[in-house]
Amino acid sequence: MTAVGLASLEPLSALLAPTELRRVADSLVIDGMPRRAVRSLAADKRDLAEGFIREILKAFTNKHAVAATLRAIAATAARVPTPPILVWSGPQLPGDSVRTTSAIVRLIDEAEESVLASTYSGTATAPFVQALLRAAQRKLSITVIADVSQQKDCAEAIRGAVPRARVLGFHDSTTGAARMQHSKVLVIDGHTALVTSANLSYAAVEKNLEAGLLVHDTLIASQITRRFADLQAAGSLRDLASYALR
Repeated sequence: MTAVGLASLEPLSALLAPTELRRVADSLVIDGMPRRAVRSLAADKRDLAEGFIREILKAFTNKHAVAATLRAIAATAARVPTPPILVWSGPQLPGDSVRTTSAIVRLIDEAEESVLASTYSGTATAPFVQALLRAAQRKLSITVIADVSQQKDCAEAIRGAVPRARVLGFHDSTTGAARMQHSKVLVIDGHTALVTSANLSYAAVEKNLEAGLLVHDTLIASQITRRFADLQAAGSLRDLASYALR
């Protein structure tokens, strides 16, 4: 084993989330090709990750050993609790490390199974919606709860931009009248949640002052998911594909 290859494990683990490490491992087992292994990563990570993977493969000389090591690192990292992280929109200030745009896009790009998002307004060209489209292309389960009382055009725009997404609107369960949906949350794979004041729109994160809290906590994520599921079961959330917007 080469020292350079072994040393590349640490920066690769810091660069990629556990879900990304698992995706890389799964790809390496198939053909052992670093270029293909990084295809599912965000564009700004691919080149650096590919370089690290090439060095690691040289060190281990066995793609299965590399894959097993990456999966072990991912499993360990996933079990380590992380403190909540504040995410901000608005002016960039010295010391800022996590911004809403990068946080949401990164989380969606790292998703392996499901994405649940809610927003009051949104635009089809916003970075978040484009990330949802990429998630749809990976055949993930995508649910978006959007406002149909005052922002029905935005809800339809998101539905049109991400055809695989299930888009739900909030209604009075008795009268069927549209009610305002003003929550803004994001749940990834049932274990990571972002609660924020920012909508899934370009203006919300580039022009407005918004704040949110990002947590890697299965309990919180499941509580959010369950709340929306209960609202749908009660008839308060309705699929845009099943009715005409009022």
